[in-house]
Amino acid sequence: MQLRENDRNLEAYEQALTSWTDDVPTCRESGVGSAINELYRRDGSRIQIHSFQDRSFRFRVDEYELCVYGILDGFGGPEVADFVTKRIPAELLWGQLNPEKSDEAVKDTLRQAFISADKEYFESIGDKLAARMVMRSDPQYSSSSQLRELDDRVRSGASAVLAAVLKDRLFVASVGDCRALLYRNGEILPLSIDHTTENEDEVLRLAHLGVDLLPGNHIGELGEHQYTRCFGNYPVKGGYKENPLLGSARDEPVIPEPEVHGGIPVQDSSFLLLYTHSLWHAVAEATGAQDPDAEIAELCKHYFKAEPSLSGVAQAVVDQIVRLHHERLEVSGGRSDTREDITLLIREFGSCLKKEEKTLTRNSARTSRPTRSSTTTESSSVYTAGKELPVDEDGRIQPYVDFAPFYQLWNSRSPAKKGSESPEKLNNSFGANKDSQSPEK
Repeated sequence: MQLRENDRNLEAYEQALTSWTDDVPTCRESGVGSAINELYRRDGSRIQIHSFQDRSFRFRVDEYELCVYGILDGFGGPEVADFVTKRIPAELLWGQLNPEKSDEAVKDTLRQAFISADKEYFESIGDKLAARMVMRSDPQYSSSSQLRELDDRVRSGASAVLAAVLKDRLFVASVGDCRALLYRNGEILPLSIDHTTENEDEVLRLAHLGVDLLPGNHIGELGEHQYTRCFGNYPVKGGYKENPLLGSARDEPVIPEPEVHGGIPVQDSSFLLLYTHSLWHAVAEATGAQDPDAEIAELCKHYFKAEPSLSGVAQAVVDQIVRLHHERLEVSGGRSDTREDITLLIREFGSCLKKEEKTLTRNSARTSRPTRSSTTTESSSVYTAGKELPVDEDGRIQPYVDFAPFYQLWNSRSPAKKGSESPEKLNNSFGANKDSQSPEK
């Protein structure tokens, strides 16, 4: 009996770790890079603030000539991002999108997928919402840790951007402030907007619902990020009547309905970028660039020539930006600073650079690539660049230091003591000879 119980527990555990999307093919024409959030201290040390809350996916279904990509930037915990990452693909990958559908039909399917995923998430936490409502109505729980935990749990949410490539058409849907851009023929085409209180159109939409966001209002009531569209975040959706700023609204003020762009014809020698707002923000802070999107695109172009894989390109860009952001603090000598989770997804159309060229430049380009361990390594050791050294046909550095004069001086001195070995013998024990050369350290 005990063995059967153990078998059932093991089976349940394995099912919890397994997602149905594990069997969906990954798109090999894409790559993802990421960096965990950090607190930079003035002494140069760095620590992680919270668990990694970003999520991403990149699936390909050849039967429908469909590729679907997504990035989710979780806040208040990873629960919403986790749920949506598993749910959204189920709304799109099994025939809901096919090449015969018109642009408007595809856009409507994407909208409904976002709305459905958000609704199902709240249904999944129905027991927590009910327990929270009971505790809020009972004075004995007004300052309890249980109520605080439930409040934090239902406030969690996610910003998201999703791209669908249907044969030769591109569609992009987004809520919150994750970003998307398409680079083609030297032109950068933004495909997303920020759904925050900085967006005049969103402020006007809320005004039509009876929410006054004039200067002086406590717009922080919308949450830390002031999202006007997002996944999750119950207090500004189903619970908006509890909110002093939003209580007068005629309907839920914060919505999961995305802005959708498309269909946009795709062509060779172009690429699509999806990334969290934290990447854009880090570039803006580190470089002072007027157009951080253009800076990110240029970095991607540079690393297309240096990296053999798209995941390598994405990770190299993220590592470079993290390094620059950290160095800005060290140079300025400012107070402790923070950087949120970063995720970048790249989809290449055609071939931005021939594979042979990538292979030829790989060895020399690696000297200018930062390491992946940007979250644990000091900035002084994250990035190393030096002069290019000649290599042989196997990619090894050619020897260029001759130790012959040293051996001549050694042999001209008195004979070595008994039992000792000359440098020549020691060198020979490592497979070298008298005329061997060693690279400079």
